[in-house]
Amino acid sequence: MAQERLWRLQRASLRSGATFELWYGDGVRFDLLPVTTYAYRLRGQPLRIETPGKNHRVGVCGAFRYPDGPFQFTYRLWKNPITEHTVGLLNLLAARARRTGKKITLVLDNGSTFTSKRSRAEIHRLREWIQVFWLPTYTSEQLNLIENLWAHLKRIYFSRMLTKSLNEFPAAVIQLLKRLAIPGALRRVLKPLRQAGGCHYLRRVA
Repeated sequence: MAQERLWRLQRASLRSGATFELWYGDGVRFDLLPVTTYAYRLRGQPLRIETPGKNHRVGVCGAFRYPDGPFQFTYRLWKNPITEHTVGLLNLLAARARRTGKKITLVLDNGSTFTSKRSRAEIHRLREWIQVFWLPTYTSEQLNLIENLWAHLKRIYFSRMLTKSLNEFPAAVIQLLKRLAIPGALRRVLKPLRQAGGCHYLRRVA
């Protein structure tokens, strides 16, 4: 099972003298306004929902090293994450692997930005430094630990974020994510998530 294999990889990555690092990666979109994921509507009729204004969003492709950082990311203002940002993230991780001398095992789901022709070509090109652990379809929410980080950021940070103007929201998002890249910052963010027991899988393996 994928879950058992991940547990073995987690334990192996934490051993003294481990020759690889375990990273969890994923794409996400941070929106200024709440997003309606599912809603019923009459066939053939558009669904219109009143909002307080125009939405602003930031598409992010990020990854963190198990168990508590560091954190790396690429981003795109106003849009969803795309293949270009997956390629950028892969190169950030490959550069780290070259510096540390440790190959990276990167956990990814089967999202289109990761499985596109260009992304797969880049994964093949960087195979000396990065090996992808492909999650089974529809298991990312259960097995990909970065999903918990995204949900935590949306619930605790972005839901309470205040900016002087709407146009400042994207810059505030990027500033927060850059702070997560500071050594030790991700550990402080994940600590309350573990203590709250919000994710049984994360609590069990951490």
